[in-house]
Amino acid sequence: MWVDAGATRILIDAGLPLRETARRCKGAGLDVRDLTDVFLTHEHADHSHAAGILARRLGVRVHATRGTMRSLRDPPPEELRLAVRAGVPLRLDGLTVTPIALPHDAWEPVAYVVEDGATRAAVITDLGSVNRGIVRALHQLDALVLEMNHDLRMLAEGPYPWSLKQRIRSDRGHLSNEQGARLLQEILHGGLRHLVLAHLSEHNNTESHARRAAERVLEKHGACTRLCVGSQSRALDPVLLEPSRALPLRRARQLALFAV
Repeated sequence: MWVDAGATRILIDAGLPLRETARRCKGAGLDVRDLTDVFLTHEHADHSHAAGILARRLGVRVHATRGTMRSLRDPPPEELRLAVRAGVPLRLDGLTVTPIALPHDAWEPVAYVVEDGATRAAVITDLGSVNRGIVRALHQLDALVLEMNHDLRMLAEGPYPWSLKQRIRSDRGHLSNEQGARLLQEILHGGLRHLVLAHLSEHNNTESHARRAAERVLEKHGACTRLCVGSQSRALDPVLLEPSRALPLRRARQLALFAV
């Protein structure tokens, strides 16, 4: 996900090859050469593959926990590595990024909350369970990218070997549609304007399954949240956040999210 706030333009995770990243950015009206920073959630290749390449080719800074950085197969140059710690905000020009510790089968994985002083958004994927610290960190969001990885029945009846099914369902695996919906219910408030369902399994989930789980929560609470489902093959339309209600984009200060 690309986050644009004033002079700061960050990419949260960099799992796609550089050429594909550039293509998707271009499709969203962005130039990958404008990136200033990359923030990694964890070291798995589908989240970190191009981080070292982006650093070497474009000179962008790469931020990650020490555990993630040590585990990268292709780390960035040492001068472009910056360590982050869960719960400790990092202030950039126009943007504050706060890592959130997650339970996942990786070394020091995190999610991220980003805010510009007026709006707040979060990307939370790749976790197998939810604790109170996670819930507290996701308060008063304007936009949320939320993992809904699998449908429990599809996973149980699907083609994966039993060991992999166990790993996915474990407390350090991935959120099911039901778990994602429960987390959404805990943090939902009237100001949540945008919800993107993400990290859907190609084999163990469908867009309709995930959407129904989220819609039940939104409808129960009468929420006016705009819901969309992230795609593995294309960039989504940009989500543009104004400080209060969604308004025509004519202000100088705004937070823009692009799921590329």
